[in-house]
Amino acid sequence: MNKTKTYILIAAVLGIWGTIGYKIINGLSPDNPVTIEQNYNVVFNPKISTQIDTFSIQNVEKDPFLGTLASNKKTGDMAARVLPKTKLPENNPKITYGGLIKKQNASDQVFVVNINNNQHLLKKGQVVDSVTLLKGNTKTITIRYKNKPQTITRN
Repeated sequence: MNKTKTYILIAAVLGIWGTIGYKIINGLSPDNPVTIEQNYNVVFNPKISTQIDTFSIQNVEKDPFLGTLASNKKTGDMAARVLPKTKLPENNPKITYGGLIKKQNASDQVFVVNINNNQHLLKKGQVVDSVTLLKGNTKTITIRYKNKPQTITRN
């Protein structure tokens, strides 16, 4: 009985090692598949559509986002309305006060003034871009633009 188990185990081991060897040998020299080149004579001719898609624009009475009715309904001729003449605002420069620069033991004061986002260092009485610096302290400055005095506070 002992010999029969040994013979069965030897046959199983040889079968397993034979399968492994066969897979290795086939993996090293695989058979390349035969490819047959086929020449197709295919021409792509799309059908040309001669139909024209038409659409129309309609006034929507309901707001698609809010779900409410539109409140502004404009009717009438725009040319028939006469707009009242309004005085155009003057093109005043944008002026901001940045601060004060002063030496510790000197009386000269230099003010940091931003005119139209350009930084200028001004002393009292100096003129830059038609803006005259009249007076100032650490919190406010007084300027004159087109003969109109204005007080500007520090940011």
